[in-house]
Amino acid sequence: MNEVIFMTLVENLQSKNITVKPKRGKPPKAELKRLYPVVNEMFDEITQAVNLGYSWKDIGSAVIEHMENCGTDVRFIKEWDVEDIYKHIRRDRELRGLLDDE
Repeated sequence: MNEVIFMTLVENLQSKNITVKPKRGKPPKAELKRLYPVVNEMFDEITQAVNLGYSWKDIGSAVIEHMENCGTDVRFIKEWDVEDIYKHIRRDRELRGLLDDE
């Protein structure tokens, strides 16, 4: 009888000798805990900037610059962290019905 041997996904990838890419470094949790209240406070301003068509890179840079001017250590905070936290807050507000329809 012919037996069919099924490989798991990981076994399949390992059999092809694919080079594993290193994981993208994430900022320490403490950094994101400092960023969350700032993004939450600036939510309406960020929404306005998004609606005006500014890029997330520019918006993130402006938020980080604001934090730096307030004396916050921003060494591990990146522009995409601002976007990620903003989208998380927005989704949370939508689920709770706190977001105004635009």
